[in-house]
Amino acid sequence: MDSEWAPHISYFTNWLLAAGRQPSTITTRTRWLQLLARTYPAHTPLSITHTELSEWIANPRWKPASKKSALATARRFFHYLEITGTRPDNPTKLLLSVKVPRGKARPIPDQVLTGGLARAAAAEEIFMILLAAYAGLRRFEIAKLHTNDYVNGWLTIRGKGQVMRHIPAHPVLKPYLELKSAGYYFPGRFTGHRHPDNIGKNISRLLEGDFSTHQLRHWFATTTYARCKDIRAVQELLGHADVATTQSYIGVEDEQLTAAISALHRFTQENLPSNT
Repeated sequence: MDSEWAPHISYFTNWLLAAGRQPSTITTRTRWLQLLARTYPAHTPLSITHTELSEWIANPRWKPASKKSALATARRFFHYLEITGTRPDNPTKLLLSVKVPRGKARPIPDQVLTGGLARAAAAEEIFMILLAAYAGLRRFEIAKLHTNDYVNGWLTIRGKGQVMRHIPAHPVLKPYLELKSAGYYFPGRFTGHRHPDNIGKNISRLLEGDFSTHQLRHWFATTTYARCKDIRAVQELLGHADVATTQSYIGVEDEQLTAAISALHRFTQENLPSNT
Protein backbone atom coordinates (compact mmCIF):
# COMPACT_ATOMS: atom_id res chain seq x y z
CA MET A 1 0.00 0.00 0.00
CA ASP A 2 1.25 3.50 -0.83
CA SER A 3 3.18 5.02 2.07
CA GLU A 4 1.10 8.20 1.74
CA TRP A 5 -2.08 6.28 2.55
CA ALA A 6 -0.82 3.94 5.28
CA PRO A 7 -0.48 6.40 8.20
CA HIS A 8 -3.83 8.06 7.47
CA ILE A 9 -5.59 4.69 7.34
CA SER A 10 -3.86 3.65 10.57
CA TYR A 11 -5.00 6.80 12.41
CA PHE A 12 -8.49 6.34 10.98
CA THR A 13 -8.78 2.73 12.19
CA ASN A 14 -7.59 3.76 15.67
CA TRP A 15 -10.31 6.42 15.66
CA LEU A 16 -12.89 3.74 14.85
CA LEU A 17 -11.49 1.42 17.52
CA ALA A 18 -11.72 4.18 20.11
CA ALA A 19 -15.40 4.56 19.22
CA GLY A 20 -15.98 0.84 19.86
CA ARG A 21 -16.68 -0.15 16.27
CA GLN A 22 -16.82 -3.87 15.54
CA PRO A 23 -13.58 -5.48 14.27
CA SER A 24 -15.50 -6.71 11.21
CA THR A 25 -16.56 -3.13 10.41
CA ILE A 26 -13.00 -1.87 10.75
CA THR A 27 -11.70 -4.68 8.54
CA THR A 28 -14.24 -3.80 5.85
CA ARG A 29 -13.34 -0.09 6.00
CA THR A 30 -9.63 -0.87 5.78
CA ARG A 31 -10.04 -3.15 2.77
CA TRP A 32 -12.01 -0.56 0.83
CA LEU A 33 -9.39 2.12 1.54
CA GLN A 34 -6.55 -0.19 0.54
CA LEU A 35 -8.37 -0.91 -2.72
CA LEU A 36 -8.86 2.82 -3.32
CA ALA A 37 -5.15 3.41 -2.74
CA ARG A 38 -4.19 0.67 -5.22
CA THR A 39 -6.67 1.98 -7.80
CA TYR A 40 -5.15 5.49 -7.75
CA PRO A 41 -1.45 5.04 -6.91
CA ALA A 42 -0.63 8.52 -8.20
CA HIS A 43 -2.96 10.12 -5.65
CA THR A 44 -2.79 10.54 -1.89
CA PRO A 45 -5.67 10.95 0.59
CA LEU A 46 -5.02 14.69 0.38
CA SER A 47 -5.04 14.99 -3.41
CA ILE A 48 -7.75 12.62 -4.61
CA THR A 49 -10.87 14.43 -5.84
CA HIS A 50 -14.57 13.69 -6.08
CA THR A 51 -14.03 12.90 -9.77
CA GLU A 52 -11.77 9.95 -9.00
CA LEU A 53 -14.07 8.83 -6.19
CA SER A 54 -17.10 8.94 -8.50
CA GLU A 55 -15.21 6.92 -11.08
CA TRP A 56 -14.16 4.39 -8.45
CA ILE A 57 -17.65 3.86 -7.03
CA ALA A 58 -19.16 3.70 -10.54
CA ASN A 59 -17.35 0.39 -11.14
CA PRO A 60 -19.80 -1.56 -13.36
CA ARG A 61 -18.69 -4.88 -11.86
CA TRP A 62 -19.88 -3.90 -8.38
CA LYS A 63 -23.36 -4.60 -7.10
CA PRO A 64 -25.32 -1.73 -5.53
CA ALA A 65 -24.63 -3.05 -2.01
CA SER A 66 -20.87 -3.03 -2.72
CA LYS A 67 -21.05 0.51 -4.07
CA LYS A 68 -22.96 1.61 -0.98
CA SER A 69 -20.36 0.05 1.31
CA ALA A 70 -17.49 1.66 -0.61
CA LEU A 71 -19.20 5.05 -0.47
CA ALA A 72 -19.89 4.72 3.26
CA THR A 73 -16.20 3.99 3.86
CA ALA A 74 -15.05 6.93 1.76
CA ARG A 75 -17.51 9.29 3.47
CA ARG A 76 -16.37 8.25 6.94
CA PHE A 77 -12.67 8.40 6.04
CA PHE A 78 -12.74 11.83 4.42
CA HIS A 79 -15.01 13.16 7.16
CA TYR A 80 -12.31 12.10 9.62
CA LEU A 81 -9.60 13.84 7.57
CA GLU A 82 -11.71 17.01 7.42
CA ILE A 83 -12.62 17.24 11.11
CA THR A 84 -9.02 16.58 12.18
CA GLY A 85 -7.78 19.35 9.93
CA THR A 86 -5.73 16.92 7.86
CA ARG A 87 -7.61 17.93 4.72
CA PRO A 88 -9.48 21.24 4.26
CA ASP A 89 -12.35 19.73 2.27
CA ASN A 90 -14.38 16.56 2.02
CA PRO A 91 -14.67 15.33 -1.60
CA THR A 92 -17.46 12.89 -0.75
CA LYS A 93 -19.90 15.74 -0.04
CA LEU A 94 -20.43 16.03 -3.79
CA LEU A 95 -21.30 12.35 -4.21
CA LEU A 96 -24.91 11.19 -4.39
CA SER A 97 -26.20 8.35 -2.23
CA VAL A 98 -26.28 4.88 -3.74
CA LYS A 99 -29.72 3.35 -4.22
CA VAL A 100 -29.90 -0.29 -3.23
CA PRO A 101 -32.92 -2.41 -4.25
CA ARG A 102 -35.05 -3.43 -1.30
CA GLY A 103 -33.90 -6.74 0.09
CA LYS A 104 -36.16 -9.76 -0.02
CA ALA A 105 -36.48 -12.17 2.88
CA ARG A 106 -34.72 -15.48 2.30
CA PRO A 107 -35.81 -17.82 5.11
CA ILE A 108 -34.29 -21.24 4.85
CA PRO A 109 -36.78 -24.03 3.98
CA ASP A 110 -37.82 -26.15 6.95
CA GLN A 111 -36.53 -29.35 5.35
CA VAL A 112 -33.06 -27.83 4.88
CA LEU A 113 -32.96 -26.88 8.55
CA THR A 114 -33.98 -30.35 9.71
CA GLY A 115 -31.53 -31.90 7.25
CA GLY A 116 -28.68 -29.80 8.64
CA LEU A 117 -29.50 -30.85 12.18
CA ALA A 118 -29.58 -34.50 11.09
CA ARG A 119 -26.14 -34.20 9.44
CA ALA A 120 -24.53 -32.63 12.51
CA ALA A 121 -22.08 -35.11 14.01
CA ALA A 122 -21.39 -33.28 17.27
CA ALA A 123 -23.47 -31.46 19.88
CA GLU A 124 -21.66 -28.19 19.20
CA GLU A 125 -22.64 -28.35 15.50
CA ILE A 126 -26.29 -28.80 16.45
CA PHE A 127 -25.93 -25.95 18.95
CA MET A 128 -24.55 -23.59 16.28
CA ILE A 129 -27.52 -24.18 14.02
CA LEU A 130 -30.05 -23.88 16.84
CA LEU A 131 -28.63 -20.56 18.05
CA ALA A 132 -29.18 -19.07 14.60
CA ALA A 133 -32.61 -20.64 14.11
CA TYR A 134 -34.07 -20.41 17.64
CA ALA A 135 -32.41 -17.22 18.91
CA GLY A 136 -31.79 -15.41 15.63
CA LEU A 137 -28.10 -14.87 16.35
CA ARG A 138 -25.62 -13.63 13.77
CA ARG A 139 -22.51 -15.75 13.22
CA PHE A 140 -20.25 -13.36 15.15
CA GLU A 141 -22.74 -13.41 18.03
CA ILE A 142 -22.66 -17.21 18.04
CA ALA A 143 -18.85 -17.24 17.93
CA LYS A 144 -18.39 -15.06 21.01
CA LEU A 145 -21.26 -16.46 23.10
CA HIS A 146 -20.04 -16.94 26.68
CA THR A 147 -21.51 -18.75 29.65
CA ASN A 148 -21.78 -15.35 31.37
CA ASP A 149 -24.29 -14.39 28.68
CA TYR A 150 -26.79 -16.97 29.91
CA VAL A 151 -28.48 -16.12 33.20
CA ASN A 152 -31.83 -17.29 34.58
CA GLY A 153 -33.08 -18.56 31.26
CA TRP A 154 -32.18 -15.41 29.31
CA LEU A 155 -29.43 -14.67 26.79
CA THR A 156 -27.72 -11.26 26.79
CA ILE A 157 -26.31 -10.52 23.34
CA ARG A 158 -24.00 -7.70 22.34
CA GLY A 159 -24.78 -7.14 18.68
CA LYS A 160 -23.87 -4.66 15.98
CA GLY A 161 -22.75 -1.29 17.28
CA GLN A 162 -22.34 -2.86 20.74
CA VAL A 163 -26.13 -2.70 21.19
CA MET A 164 -27.32 -5.05 23.94
CA ARG A 165 -30.45 -7.15 23.63
CA HIS A 166 -32.04 -9.78 25.84
CA ILE A 167 -33.56 -12.97 24.45
CA PRO A 168 -35.49 -15.59 26.42
CA ALA A 169 -33.82 -18.94 25.70
CA HIS A 170 -36.06 -21.33 23.79
CA PRO A 171 -36.47 -24.71 25.56
CA VAL A 172 -34.62 -26.44 22.71
CA LEU A 173 -31.51 -24.36 23.51
CA LYS A 174 -31.42 -24.82 27.27
CA PRO A 175 -29.81 -28.30 27.39
CA TYR A 176 -26.92 -27.03 25.26
CA LEU A 177 -26.59 -23.78 27.21
CA GLU A 178 -26.39 -25.73 30.45
CA LEU A 179 -23.75 -28.21 29.23
CA LYS A 180 -20.99 -25.75 30.05
CA SER A 181 -20.46 -23.79 33.27
CA ALA A 182 -17.60 -21.43 32.36
CA GLY A 183 -15.96 -19.96 29.28
CA TYR A 184 -16.86 -19.51 25.63
CA TYR A 185 -19.29 -22.05 24.21
CA PHE A 186 -17.16 -22.22 21.06
CA PRO A 187 -13.58 -21.74 22.25
CA GLY A 188 -10.70 -21.09 19.86
CA ARG A 189 -7.94 -23.61 19.34
CA PHE A 190 -5.52 -21.82 21.65
CA THR A 191 -7.35 -18.92 23.28
CA GLY A 192 -10.47 -16.78 23.03
CA HIS A 193 -13.43 -17.83 20.92
CA ARG A 194 -13.90 -19.35 17.49
CA HIS A 195 -13.71 -17.02 14.48
CA PRO A 196 -17.11 -16.06 13.00
CA ASP A 197 -15.98 -17.33 9.58
CA ASN A 198 -15.45 -20.77 11.11
CA ILE A 199 -18.99 -20.73 12.51
CA GLY A 200 -20.42 -19.65 9.14
CA LYS A 201 -18.51 -22.28 7.16
CA ASN A 202 -19.53 -25.07 9.51
CA ILE A 203 -23.20 -24.14 9.38
CA SER A 204 -23.19 -23.77 5.57
CA ARG A 205 -21.49 -27.16 5.22
CA LEU A 206 -24.16 -28.81 7.35
CA LEU A 207 -27.05 -27.14 5.57
CA GLU A 208 -25.67 -28.07 2.14
CA GLY A 209 -26.55 -26.16 -0.99
CA ASP A 210 -26.34 -22.38 -1.18
CA PHE A 211 -27.59 -21.65 2.35
CA SER A 212 -26.07 -19.48 5.05
CA THR A 213 -26.27 -18.65 8.75
CA HIS A 214 -28.08 -15.43 7.88
CA GLN A 215 -30.88 -17.37 6.19
CA LEU A 216 -31.45 -19.15 9.50
CA ARG A 217 -31.85 -15.68 11.03
CA HIS A 218 -34.46 -14.95 8.35
CA TRP A 219 -36.17 -18.24 9.24
CA PHE A 220 -36.23 -17.15 12.87
CA ALA A 221 -37.81 -13.80 11.96
CA THR A 222 -40.37 -15.31 9.60
CA THR A 223 -41.38 -18.14 11.92
CA THR A 224 -41.52 -15.99 15.04
CA TYR A 225 -43.65 -13.32 13.38
CA ALA A 226 -46.00 -15.95 11.93
CA ARG A 227 -46.68 -17.13 15.49
CA CYS A 228 -46.85 -13.88 17.45
CA LYS A 229 -47.77 -11.23 14.80
CA ASP A 230 -45.82 -8.68 16.86
CA ILE A 231 -43.31 -6.90 14.62
CA ARG A 232 -41.88 -4.86 17.50
CA ALA A 233 -41.14 -7.99 19.51
CA VAL A 234 -39.36 -9.55 16.52
CA GLN A 235 -37.43 -6.31 16.01
CA GLU A 236 -36.18 -6.41 19.60
CA LEU A 237 -35.25 -10.08 19.37
CA LEU A 238 -33.21 -9.46 16.21
CA GLY A 239 -31.60 -6.29 17.54
CA HIS A 240 -32.62 -4.08 14.63
CA ALA A 241 -32.54 -0.30 15.04
CA ASP A 242 -35.18 0.16 12.34
CA VAL A 243 -38.38 -1.88 12.08
CA ALA A 244 -38.12 -1.58 8.27
CA THR A 245 -35.07 -3.84 8.44
CA THR A 246 -37.08 -6.39 10.41
CA GLN A 247 -39.83 -6.31 7.79
CA SER A 248 -37.29 -7.21 5.10
CA TYR A 249 -36.38 -10.35 7.08
CA ILE A 250 -39.92 -11.70 7.22
CA GLY A 251 -40.91 -13.90 4.31
CA VAL A 252 -44.43 -14.19 2.93
CA GLU A 253 -45.54 -17.56 1.58
CA ASP A 254 -47.75 -18.05 -1.49
CA GLU A 255 -50.55 -19.34 0.72
CA GLN A 256 -50.58 -16.05 2.63
CA LEU A 257 -50.79 -14.03 -0.59
CA THR A 258 -53.65 -16.23 -1.81
CA ALA A 259 -55.48 -15.84 1.51
CA ALA A 260 -55.05 -12.05 1.34
CA ILE A 261 -56.63 -11.91 -2.14
CA SER A 262 -59.42 -14.28 -1.08
CA ALA A 263 -60.26 -11.95 1.81
CA LEU A 264 -61.31 -9.19 -0.59
CA HIS A 265 -65.02 -8.41 -0.58
CA ARG A 266 -66.80 -10.05 -3.50
CA PHE A 267 -69.11 -8.04 -5.71
CA THR A 268 -71.83 -9.83 -7.63
CA GLN A 269 -71.64 -9.46 -11.38
CA GLU A 270 -74.66 -7.16 -11.50
CA ASN A 271 -73.02 -4.77 -9.01
CA LEU A 272 -69.90 -4.31 -11.15
CA PRO A 273 -69.73 -1.15 -13.28
CA SER A 274 -70.49 -1.59 -16.94
CA ASN A 275 -67.80 -1.12 -19.62
CA THR A 276 -70.31 0.52 -21.93
